[in-house]
Amino acid sequence: MPHHDPYGQRGYALSRSSHSDRLFPRSPDPSAQVWQVADSAVMAVPLTAVDPRPNLLSPAEQAQADRIHHQQRRHTFLASRTLLRQWLSQVTGQPAKRLTLGTGPHGKPFLVEDPSLQFNLSHGGDWLMIALRDRHAVGIDIEPIQPRQRLSQLCHRYLSEHESSTVLSLSQDQAQTQFLRYWTCREAYVKGLGVGLTIPLKTINLTLANPQSTEPQWIEATQGLEPGWQIYQWQPTAGYVAALALKDER
Repeated sequence: MPHHDPYGQRGYALSRSSHSDRLFPRSPDPSAQVWQVADSAVMAVPLTAVDPRPNLLSPAEQAQADRIHHQQRRHTFLASRTLLRQWLSQVTGQPAKRLTLGTGPHGKPFLVEDPSLQFNLSHGGDWLMIALRDRHAVGIDIEPIQPRQRLSQLCHRYLSEHESSTVLSLSQDQAQTQFLRYWTCREAYVKGLGVGLTIPLKTINLTLANPQSTEPQWIEATQGLEPGWQIYQWQPTAGYVAALALKDER
């Protein structure tokens, strides 16, 4: 069962992976919340709490940051890469600056020095999330609960017939939240696959758990997911929905 770390505000208590002797790291940020879900660790941090450190980035990342002229987007990029490198450094024992981050065909990052260490990150609104796992694929997504325009068209384009009917039968506020719950599950799944939005999302059909849960809840998929994939969802903080996708290859 998913287990929330009651000491998340002070960092993550070390816990062994069920697949190896690798230790999940302590959160590098004291304001982080961290959950253990199955054999993965998920950290959520407000972007304002992260101190971007360009000196930890590679020359390529620094050049990428310099090309981002929008101040908030640049800060988000610097903060996310800084936090990711700090966390990976704790796991590998290597200096954060010396780590080499590669990119898959559809943009999914990986650690060149240790490709078996799987991770994924997402930022939405004012929050950043990172998921970390040993050997098996992982995807993460966080979204702020806010109105989406043309909700009916979005439902018919991305959701199954049953999910679309469920969303559109609700009041406007409830419908917006319900759509985002379905969407975050899909986004986490395709990010875990590392294929981008290249699969037919309408073929996925999900049965959602308690919408008010602050603990990761397993989501039943009646169709559309590849064998071995599990999806969890929760509200990590007020006004946000997050989902985690895990691949079990045992």
